[in-house]
Amino acid sequence: MRFTLKQLRYYDAALRTGSIAKAAAAMNISQSSITAALDVLEETVGQELFRRVPAKGIQPTETGQVVGQRIAGFLEHARVFESDLMSLSGNPTGRLHVGCYSPSAPYVLPRLMKKVAHLHPSIRVELVEADLTQMHSLLQEGKIDLALTYRRTVPEALHFLPLFEARPYALLPEDSPLAGQTTVTLRDLSAMPMVLLDLPDASGYFSDLFAEQDLEFQTVHTTKSSSVLRGLVAAGFGHSVLNICSPGDLDGSNGYLVRPIAGPVLTPLFGVAYTAAARRSTLMRAVLDVCQELATAGSFNDLVLTPDRQLAHEM
Repeated sequence: MRFTLKQLRYYDAALRTGSIAKAAAAMNISQSSITAALDVLEETVGQELFRRVPAKGIQPTETGQVVGQRIAGFLEHARVFESDLMSLSGNPTGRLHVGCYSPSAPYVLPRLMKKVAHLHPSIRVELVEADLTQMHSLLQEGKIDLALTYRRTVPEALHFLPLFEARPYALLPEDSPLAGQTTVTLRDLSAMPMVLLDLPDASGYFSDLFAEQDLEFQTVHTTKSSSVLRGLVAAGFGHSVLNICSPGDLDGSNGYLVRPIAGPVLTPLFGVAYTAAARRSTLMRAVLDVCQELATAGSFNDLVLTPDRQLAHEM
């Protein structure tokens, strides 16, 4: 074999970043090592795999894309193999690459990591932040082992383990005309200006949420940050809808109010997505068992705002 496992990883990094310089930085090696890896693979295949474009980095040829897909699949199996070898002692060992969705990561991820660290201290978790669409691509390409995501966006080719039902709830300015209500309806909200979380797949969900009841909403501002969204609502720019209730949402000190949405609403499942190949790993089986244990114990129930929970909080 003319190439090494490291060189396959360097090729994968170059394809992912579209730049020799960025790939070298990501892998913490010299640019010449990346270039050498590309040269070796091109010599092995006997075709041009990348085109060097001045001021635009590198662009894969059609063959280069195919080679990249084969390499990604091989690296995924290699990672599983490495993990299994390291786990022969009986303790799951190795690196777990977790894709996380920014709006939900601060509330879901620490609980999972804490439990994994407690039960399996030899597992090292490495995080990759991405939007929902990117995460599923990274998962299928073998660049992450599991993704914390919503079931409604997961391709059928992937497996999914649910953690909790992420029922939507409303955020209101303190001076909102709806502030005196213990619950609100989507019809109430459709008549008010809305601050929209504008991330791939997220905005589509909110449109479907209202459309299911033949309603539309009036967008006045959009943001890709749930923290900025909360700030805009607190400043009185409009109401909003989210699915993960921050533990701080209910304390009343943030300048906004939260209210459950009454009646049947489109409620997505939140959980972990993974591939069939990853499931064969000893490390992954251990982590999925942790996820199932957390879900069964209701460890994420406080992230869901229901009418019953709101009433209990106010009593």
